[in-house]
Amino acid sequence: MKTSILIISLFFITLGFSQDRPKLEDYALANSDVSVVVFPFGMEHPITIGTLTKSGVINFQFPKTLPEISKETEENFMQDLIYTVFSVCNEGLRMISDKDNRPSFEAGALTLTTADNPYAGVIIAVSDEAMMPWVQDPGYEEPVLGSYFELIYVSSAFTYEGECIQTRSSMSDDPDMEIAYSFNLNLKEGFNFIEYKIENIHKTDPNVMASFPDKVSIISVEGIPDCKWIGKYF
Repeated sequence: MKTSILIISLFFITLGFSQDRPKLEDYALANSDVSVVVFPFGMEHPITIGTLTKSGVINFQFPKTLPEISKETEENFMQDLIYTVFSVCNEGLRMISDKDNRPSFEAGALTLTTADNPYAGVIIAVSDEAMMPWVQDPGYEEPVLGSYFELIYVSSAFTYEGECIQTRSSMSDDPDMEIAYSFNLNLKEGFNFIEYKIENIHKTDPNVMASFPDKVSIISVEGIPDCKWIGKYF
């Protein structure tokens, strides 16, 4: 009997079930039935990707198929993977070959939806709550070292390792500045979380422009990120 229990325990650890489920801190919608929804095809085509318990635990349940949409909607909202992932690069259009390209989209905000309010709040996933001001307003707030997470969809599995540069204007007489991106992607068909890890920050004169990350790793996450889940409510 003890051997059987040990085997079962190891099995669950291997699958990752030993970690706590993601939970919103200071959850404010405990009196409502709440779903987690994304709107990559507009408000008329919501995609439910999970639910929340009364205590704020997030149960992600990604659909295996996308909702039926018109050809026009698909053309307006689906995009090539080079735009979803590699648009940060100067040479983004050349980062992968045509045969490796595939339909994809950014899921957008993880929206908290109730029966009375389709936009009751959003979820922001970060490694440290100190990142929240910059994530919400990168143009004016100061970044900190850490990670933020976004959700994307790809129509088929995709792997990639590589690097690229983005050139950024200095907004002064100084030379233009470079942001270095490195990629380590192992995307499965369907929805995937992507980690954007800020590894270095270029400090600037705050009277001219805000500081910004100049070294960022873009990494696919296996399963659900182990991070802070912050709710913003409306």
